[in-house]
This record gives sequence, C-alpha cells and structure tokens, in this order.
Amino acid sequence: MFIGRLIGAERVAVGEVVFTTAVVGYPQALTDPSYKGQVLVFTMPLIGNYGVSEDQFESDGIKVEGVVVFEAAAPSHYRSVMSLEEWLVAEGVPGLARVDTRALAMRLREHGVLMGALGPEEPGELLKRLRASLRYEEVNYVDLVSVKEPRELGDGRLCVGVVDCGVKRSVLTEFLKRGVKLKVVPCRRPELAFDCDALFVSNGPGNPKLLDFLVRQVREFAEYKKPLFGICLGHQVIAMAFGAGVYKMKIGHRASNKPVKDLVFTGKTYITVHNHGYAVDPRNSGLRVWAVQPDDGTVEGLYHESLPILTTQFHPEASPGPQDMRWVFDMFMKRMERHAGR
Repeated sequence: MFIGRLIGAERVAVGEVVFTTAVVGYPQALTDPSYKGQVLVFTMPLIGNYGVSEDQFESDGIKVEGVVVFEAAAPSHYRSVMSLEEWLVAEGVPGLARVDTRALAMRLREHGVLMGALGPEEPGELLKRLRASLRYEEVNYVDLVSVKEPRELGDGRLCVGVVDCGVKRSVLTEFLKRGVKLKVVPCRRPELAFDCDALFVSNGPGNPKLLDFLVRQVREFAEYKKPLFGICLGHQVIAMAFGAGVYKMKIGHRASNKPVKDLVFTGKTYITVHNHGYAVDPRNSGLRVWAVQPDDGTVEGLYHESLPILTTQFHPEASPGPQDMRWVFDMFMKRMERHAGR
C-alpha cells in the first residue's frame, strides 16, 4: 500500500501497474493508447513541469487508467494551457502524488507488474474492487481504442492500409511525411485495407493472445505477398501470423532510452523508445531476427528473407525521444516502392 495526495478525478481506477523511466514526454505517454488498462508510474520525480498542450497528444485524450508521480509540478512553458492536475480533472482520470515512486518501481521490479487500485476510498474498499476486477491480460483493450469507421489521410500515389489497434498520431505523421495516402481501418476490419499497396499493423494495448481474429486476417494478407509492417503490438501480431510465440515479460520495457542492436542492416546500436509488456519468441516462424535489446536479449525486430515483411518491437517514430531509428520508415517505403514498381 502506498499513500499519497490525490490529484485529478476523485474516483477509483483499477489497472495493471507499470512504470516508465522516461525523463520527458508525459503528455505523449498519458495519451498513448498502448497504455489503456494500465496505471502508469513515472520514475522521473518531477512530472508536469512544462504543463499540457494538445500538440503533444498521441490520441484524443488520456488513455491510462491512473497516474502515480512523486511530485505534480507547477507548469512553466509558453505553450502550456493547463497543469497536469487540471488536465487529469478535466478528463476524469485519478492520480496520486507524493508517492515514493522509487520504492514502488523497486517493488514492481522484484515481483513483476501487478494489478492495483488507486483512489480516495479506504484501503479495504480498494482491495475489494481490485479482487473483483478482471486482470489486464483478460481484457481485449484493442477494441476500446480502435477507430470505429475507416478514414483516409494524405493524398499520395501509394496507399498504406493502417490497421488501427491504438495507433499513435506520431506514427501516422511519419508515414504522411513520406508522401503516402493512409487508409485507417478498425482492428476488426483489416480486410478493408487489403487493396492498399502495403499493410501496417499498429501499436496498441493488451494481450496479443486475445487477437486471434486479427492474426488470421494478417496471415491471409501475407498470402498476397504485399509489403507488411508492424510496430509493437503489430510486431507481435505479425509474428504470431507466421507461427511465432508470444510471452508476457516480468516488468516489460517502458522508457525512452533503451538500446537496440541492429544485427543485420547496419550493425550499429541505437537508443530507442519502448513500451511493451509482451515479447516474441520467433522460433519455428520462418521470420529472422534483425534487432535485439542487448540488456536481456528481447527480440526487437523481425524480417522475412523472401517476403517484404518488416517489424519492430520498439517505436521508431520515437515521440518524444531519440530519432535514431526513423530510417526504419524509409526502409519500409523503399520496399513498398520496389514492390509497387513490379
């Protein structure tokens, strides 16, 4: 039990408690659909010091269930329109401040991620709510963050179909910068984008093992031998479509400073943004590993030797964070252009 000062909405939140070691980027993290269903703990002690502005959002609003910080700082930035506390109140999201987030992170490192309840009620009542709630891995959160109807963005010669499992705005921006048209479709209807020149399966929240419906349709698309690209959850879905396994990590990778070693294309080690609690075991899939996390050997990128397939477990769009890996989008674009030119 951790006691702090309630900030934000005066209500109870239940979710999987995870932590991020990112130093900057709290607006992007809180609005990242991949955090749906989770209570996010920031190990950086000062959160909120540059306020809130919508140009930093990765979606239409806060997606985390709750927030835990050491100090909710008063903002000081010319673009800020409100404080962190005001933002949480406006969006109905509860949080705790003045919590020993270092001790909490150490607890999670020791035991692995845990379900937790946060709010203004007595500990006994919070415990009852926690015990009555579904576990994180039992809920299909993708359906809660995906678009409901298809939409198109951009006006390029080539079309990328985006299967929206909770796609970040910065991912869409990276594609649009490269002059393509995007057809964004619901995660339940990827076939609506099969007529595009390539298919992209996005990042998103939750347990990939609950996405059998999407795995089957990605496997069907792969039979067309068109370019296929996936980031984070999309990486896991594509891997499963080829027979790979996935497993839940003890604490996952959530940071903006994780090293990734490129084993195939450049041989270099890059600093990258991560947000994943599951990982891929590519054995028996026919997919090859091109990137790993050198600290623990987690598979961070896959490709196919004869098909135009590329995936990353990390986030090459890196918003916010180092821009080391944005060339992955360029590499995929070249593959798509070559395929379209056949």
